[in-house]
Amino acid sequence: MGNLFLREKEKWLTWSLWGLVGAVLTLYTAFSTQTPHLVAISSISILVVLTWWMQRTRRFDFGRAFKVCFYVLMLSILPAFVLVIMPSDNLNKFDLIFQCLSFAILSLLVCLVCSWIAKRPKQYY
Repeated sequence: MGNLFLREKEKWLTWSLWGLVGAVLTLYTAFSTQTPHLVAISSISILVVLTWWMQRTRRFDFGRAFKVCFYVLMLSILPAFVLVIMPSDNLNKFDLIFQCLSFAILSLLVCLVCSWIAKRPKQYY
């Protein structure tokens, strides 16, 4: 019956390590290319790998998967935005706001899709 009445505690150290790996990958991409599109793709790629792993273990409901995906994605992208994209001189304020807003909407959609993929199927008893 699995863990029908037992709520699993989150392993935030594990999710922080996933976010750290994503941050290293994203920072490497950001420093080498300086394009926001590739930075977003590299941060979402770690989320795709995480979703595949969560789907293989089948222990995540939608809310928990969304929480984990959003946490890992924000840990992955935050250093690249702070260290590379925001200090760049070729962006004016409108471009920076538009890029941050469009990435926030894109990341929310990607987290929703990844959480839907990673959720466990309903169990009928």
